[in-house]
Amino acid sequence: MAKTKFSIEKAFEELDEILNRLEDPELSLSDSMDYYKKGVKLLDKCGQTLDKTEKEIIVLQEGKDGSIPEGED
Repeated sequence: MAKTKFSIEKAFEELDEILNRLEDPELSLSDSMDYYKKGVKLLDKCGQTLDKTEKEIIVLQEGKDGSIPEGED
């Protein structure tokens, strides 16, 4: 099974959906816990992605001459 690429934007949308569902007073405790666990996992993945991105930005900013390299893809 092919692994899909993580999208932080889609994760934020899914977290928003989870929050909306958790606000439903008719939601059972069991379902609430399932949504909560899923949300925690998504938040953790988002945090890891943001940390990785921050480190990449720091590396780029600390180029040999202190400038940000241009045109490197």
